[in-house]
Amino acid sequence: MRVSDKTAYIYLFLTMTFWAGNSITARMFADDLPPLQHAFWRWVIASFVILIIFRPPLKRDLPIIWTYRWPVFWIGTTGIGAYNTLQYWALNYTTVSNVGLLQTTLPIVLCLLEWLVFKEKITRTQMLGMMVATIGVGVVLIKANLVNLLHLSFNFGDLIMVGAIFVYGIFSLLIRYSPKQVNQWSFLWVLFVIGALELLPLQLLEYQAGYRMNLTIGPILGLSYIIIGPALLAYKFYTSAVLTLGATRTGLFFYWLPIASVILAIVILGEPLQIYHLIGFVLVVFGLRLGLAKKEG
Repeated sequence: MRVSDKTAYIYLFLTMTFWAGNSITARMFADDLPPLQHAFWRWVIASFVILIIFRPPLKRDLPIIWTYRWPVFWIGTTGIGAYNTLQYWALNYTTVSNVGLLQTTLPIVLCLLEWLVFKEKITRTQMLGMMVATIGVGVVLIKANLVNLLHLSFNFGDLIMVGAIFVYGIFSLLIRYSPKQVNQWSFLWVLFVIGALELLPLQLLEYQAGYRMNLTIGPILGLSYIIIGPALLAYKFYTSAVLTLGATRTGLFFYWLPIASVILAIVILGEPLQIYHLIGFVLVVFGLRLGLAKKEG
């Protein structure tokens, strides 16, 4: 599943852009696609797509995956079942802006966890890159107005989102323990099945609470995008990138996620382009360039 560094960078830009598109799609069809039901069916349908189109050699790979069953189980649980559930739970109590602000800590969390577990060192240039990129994202989130920073408030939902971020950090580290000798689509199929099974009771509770999917042409197209981009392609790209670059360098690309969300909102939703968007974009790109510099010495 390893690729060249250049390919991994392309994969990560595409992954974050797909995930940004996921939030835009969810916003567009919020009334038509209840979050837990759409998350559940996203993984169920993605699993069937893998079986139908990619035809992974599951018969050969399943015995190997079974040998690694506990690492695979926890990879699927942290990266799909638990993270999705915690994020949607958090959004019941907090704002999208707060979630976006907290997500900027993901690169730092990944760096800290990789240092604690694998003793990976971070360079001064990488630290500077993180600082610059964090400032860039902050400029966009507070609209280059410090007064907006004073109006930020935090609540129970933000604590849940902090937990979700640490869970995703653990997922990124656990990818190192995935079975290397199996077909990647076999591996992803198992992860998607684990996530779907864990989301099954939660989406049933949501259904019993009266929430229903409205599957007209718009929501169907939106769900199709969520399955193809943010699920199938993004998870393939992300797992390959983590194995190639490690968690710290991979984590830097999470700074691109809110910027990509803004760009897509401008292009798709017609939101106005502001000068602070351009400032944030330049700072994030510069921060990424610093953070991806070769290690010192």
